[in-house]
Amino acid sequence: SLGSISTRIAVLFASTFAAGLLVAFIFTYFELSYSLERSSKEVISAKLRETSAVLNAEGIHGLRKFLSDDKNRILNAPYLIRVIDESGEVLFIKPSVQSKTFDFEGAFSKQIKPAENLGWHALSAINDEDKFDILTEKEGPSTYLQVGKSSEDREHILEQILTGFGVMALLLIILSGALGMWYSRKSLAPIRELISAIRGIEKGDLGKRVAVGRAKDELRDLAETFNGMITRIERLVHVMRESLDNVAHDIRTPLSRILAVSEDALLSDDPKTKQSALEDCAETAVGISELVAQLLSISEAEAGTLSFKFEDCEMQKLLEDVADIYEFVAHEKGISIEVLVPDSDLRWNLDRKRIKQVIGNLLDNAIKFSPHGTKITLVSLVDADRLKISVVDQGIGIADAEIDRIWDRLFRGDKSRSTKGLGLGLSIVRSTVIAHGGEVSASSTSSGGMVFSVVLPSQSSDQILP
Repeated sequence: SLGSISTRIAVLFASTFAAGLLVAFIFTYFELSYSLERSSKEVISAKLRETSAVLNAEGIHGLRKFLSDDKNRILNAPYLIRVIDESGEVLFIKPSVQSKTFDFEGAFSKQIKPAENLGWHALSAINDEDKFDILTEKEGPSTYLQVGKSSEDREHILEQILTGFGVMALLLIILSGALGMWYSRKSLAPIRELISAIRGIEKGDLGKRVAVGRAKDELRDLAETFNGMITRIERLVHVMRESLDNVAHDIRTPLSRILAVSEDALLSDDPKTKQSALEDCAETAVGISELVAQLLSISEAEAGTLSFKFEDCEMQKLLEDVADIYEFVAHEKGISIEVLVPDSDLRWNLDRKRIKQVIGNLLDNAIKFSPHGTKITLVSLVDADRLKISVVDQGIGIADAEIDRIWDRLFRGDKSRSTKGLGLGLSIVRSTVIAHGGEVSASSTSSGGMVFSVVLPSQSSDQILP
């Protein structure tokens, strides 16, 4: 359309080209006009010297005879040759073939004293733009020679050049406009693809992406930024949908329980039954609240919206704090917790609260699935410039077929189904560590236990991955 950016760029390109072409032509035209005029005056000067030589050698009679010769008559046809005396009286004249377009009589009558009009003079044509260049020189004590020539030939050349330039300029401007339109459309193709992708996204297709060109320019950056933004939005929408599905799935059962218990309580007249029903509903509601909070925490971490507060932490103290929290629970099962930090001065820049939650979840799992009288070890060390925190237990282990699935939400292995829990602990661990820029892994030990490892990079808060 006429209002499109491509059209405006093409018009601007053609206008700029036309302006540059016009400036170049004006300069060339006047330079050429000046050169032709100078050449014409050099020819007139040469003809005056030739005529002067004949006049001085053979006089007016000889000059008349020289110019009446057939060859010289044709050769000198364009020139006006005139010999006058001091009073301006004409002693000899050989008219030019272009004389009829010029008012020589009116012009010469004003120049009665040739001594005062030596040098170059120009006589304008009667009804034309041509002019007649006349050179006047003194030849003797009382004789003056005038030689002139019309500018018709050089004006004709300039007119042809002007006409040719006009035609050529028109073709070049049209061509430049077409090339400008082609180039602008090609250059703005990523913009059109971006518009197409946006329209597709408006219709609900979040899988649309803009093709990234090979050229490393601003449009490539725009396409990559847009694709990254849509990927993030798609991930957010996916997480939201998944979270809603999980919440709907896991809240349905406790809500049904609350409904059933409350209905039974309403039908009963026993105060103790109603009291028990209220306690049951309250406990179930707390469980639902905890489930929603954990799911939201996982969703925030996976969506990249989880906030972090980084600080310099002493790893020995951090692990000991987590061990102290779970010491009572472990003691009830006869499990001992050992904190092992080879470098007692080890410090790391991390979010203390969230990493404590990560280690706490891993330790809680280890306690749940470790038999009586075993030991759990919390280890922290630096490996390849990265912090590695491991929770090593002597528990029941995990089947190889289930290790890759333990990080999924709500997944509970066959050995853990009899243990109380929501199946979200390891999902929280994984999503929090990945949002922290780190990695998690799980592997079996030779004795049948498990090793859960968290690896964190050495980085500041502005380096955390989205």
